Amino acid sequence: MSLFLTEVHEQPQSIKDTVNGNIDTTFNFDKNKPFLLTGMGSSLAASQLAALYVTSNGGMAQAIDCSELLHYQSPMLNHYNLLISSQSGESFEVKQLLEKTHHVSAITNTPGSSITTGSANVYYTKATQEKAIASSKSFTTTVALLLQLFSKEYGESLESDLLVAADVLGDVLENQFAAIGDKLVDTINPNQPLVLLGRGPSVTTAEQGGLTLKETARIYTESLSSAQFRHGPYELLREPFQCILFNPYGKTYEHNLEMAKEIADYGGKVVYVSDEPLEHDNVTSITMKSVSEFVSPIIYSSVTQIAAVRLSEKKGLVAGEASIIRKVTNRE
Repeated sequence: MSLFLTEVHEQPQSIKDTVNGNIDTTFNFDKNKPFLLTGMGSSLAASQLAALYVTSNGGMAQAIDCSELLHYQSPMLNHYNLLISSQSGESFEVKQLLEKTHHVSAITNTPGSSITTGSANVYYTKATQEKAIASSKSFTTTVALLLQLFSKEYGESLESDLLVAADVLGDVLENQFAAIGDKLVDTINPNQPLVLLGRGPSVTTAEQGGLTLKETARIYTESLSSAQFRHGPYELLREPFQCILFNPYGKTYEHNLEMAKEIADYGGKVVYVSDEPLEHDNVTSITMKSVSEFVSPIIYSSVTQIAAVRLSEKKGLVAGEASIIRKVTNRE
């Protein structure tokens, strides 16, 4: 079993450990300031989901790429509650940003790292060390902790939903891995571009999934809101086209359902991930419980993790191993 696959299977327990280990944890923040969340890679994807959760519940938050924030937007830092997410706590951009301000809160998995010594408040996931290049448990535990903590301040607590999601994810990985993998290998050509689509929280699922497939199976991917897909990229349907469309129960469920049907009617191949199946000759349905719309990225990300393993194998690669990049990025 590859290191990446081992860590994929560790996710359910890591999520439970994270949630149960932070039952009594609350954010320490200035209630007169909005939130600014930042990170790189999967940490940014998790931050974008958290910012969307806050704003959808009446709060004020935004998420910005840490490098862009460092070089182009740092003068505004004092106007926000700054929350940096970094699994290792040692990413180059994170350390550079910490030199500009010490009024920082941090989400990390690594005690004693640079981010912990340079931050005023530190909140820990319980993922144990992640060694594979591609993120799995560090992404899902960061999502879990951010949603857990923000849901204590906005909306209703998501702790019970997060624990249910861990169980659902465990069932998918334990009992459905092979069947889902077979569907993905039969549908997706790893040597052609792949588009990942969703709306709302599922944009995060698409963003994280695209990153995972790029750094494992070396597939060229593009991740988009399915609404944005209609504004120009829709013309791609005149070419050979394949996509994964994530559609948990939620506010835009019917919109995504219609989009999947339209893409299939034009001849595009659709891997449709949802609570309910979609019957169409050009659709491969993967049905799994979403629990709730904002928690769904924890569960639905398993599809691209499984794809990473199986499509890497198809290309003669080992998912989670790389020849150029490193786990911790130490330069820009």
